[in-house]
Amino acid sequence: MSSNTSGGFLRGCLIAFGVFVLVCFIGFIALFACIGAIAGIVGESTAAFKPGADDFTTEFISGNADAENRIAVIDVKGTITSDAETFGEVIANSKSIVKLIRAAKDDENVKAIIIDLDTPGGEVTASDEIYHELKLCGKPVVAMMNTLAASGGYYVACGANKIVANRNTLTGSIGVIISSVDITGLLDWAKVKPEFYTSGKMKAMLNPATPTTEEEAKIVQALVMDVYSDFAGIVSEARNIPLEKITKGELGDGRIFDGKQALENGLVDELGYFSSAEDAALELAGLTRDNCCIERYKSSSSLADLLGLFGVKAQPVTFNSLLSGTNVVLPKAGCPYYLYTGF
Repeated sequence: MSSNTSGGFLRGCLIAFGVFVLVCFIGFIALFACIGAIAGIVGESTAAFKPGADDFTTEFISGNADAENRIAVIDVKGTITSDAETFGEVIANSKSIVKLIRAAKDDENVKAIIIDLDTPGGEVTASDEIYHELKLCGKPVVAMMNTLAASGGYYVACGANKIVANRNTLTGSIGVIISSVDITGLLDWAKVKPEFYTSGKMKAMLNPATPTTEEEAKIVQALVMDVYSDFAGIVSEARNIPLEKITKGELGDGRIFDGKQALENGLVDELGYFSSAEDAALELAGLTRDNCCIERYKSSSSLADLLGLFGVKAQPVTFNSLLSGTNVVLPKAGCPYYLYTGF
């Protein structure tokens, strides 16, 4: 084969490959356009949009669908964060959850709320925002713990009037974590010397390019203990447990408990299933299944919802998931978290 023939063949292959990539890209865009259109049709036909609330829908769970009285079920699933939802990550966005709680609060037909938990916890502020909103809602609240309701998840549960856990639920992990990474060894190996110009000696504190000094470590630890004190106080008040039993004992050293252990230690009120949480909410609201509709409040369709229509389950693509195949989001360096990092 001549060189001209070989060159022509190679150019043809490159052009064919380029056309293939372009067609795939256009097809991908068209696919998501179709998903959006189908989601709109399905959403309009299957979900009940609440009057005056364009940002959430409701989904019937049990009871009497025609009843005027309602119990709102609100999910807290995934790592609790104030970040907007990102592709592939399972998160519990505090701002969206707060909106749902306020919607339930403002609806005079909603007589109680069930917080449906499956979370390792998350950001301190985001967890506190949800807890605070539950305390302000003025309606009976039941927390239902599923597979995991640890750290910030337990903090949120303390905003409820009653806590129900499955016997296999993992909960507890009462504590605070601030993380950082020391890459000074790597920089030394690469013969890279970082330079910082700061207004004060603590301005670059916890920067991974510099080793943490003893003075810096004391400052960070003091911050951790200050936030931990708030957490312990919340638990003490919510569960009527002496504060020192938490801060000086096993309850507050960061360990996790299964449902049975949590019940024995007074961290939850009863063991059961979601139906148990429904019964508890009905009792607190003075209702029965015959005169009440239990429905799930859901934020407007997200990308994860659209993918779900086609049987695609969103999974996180994070450093933690690469290491252990789980959906716990890696903590941001330097930020305080109520987060169980055991997974």
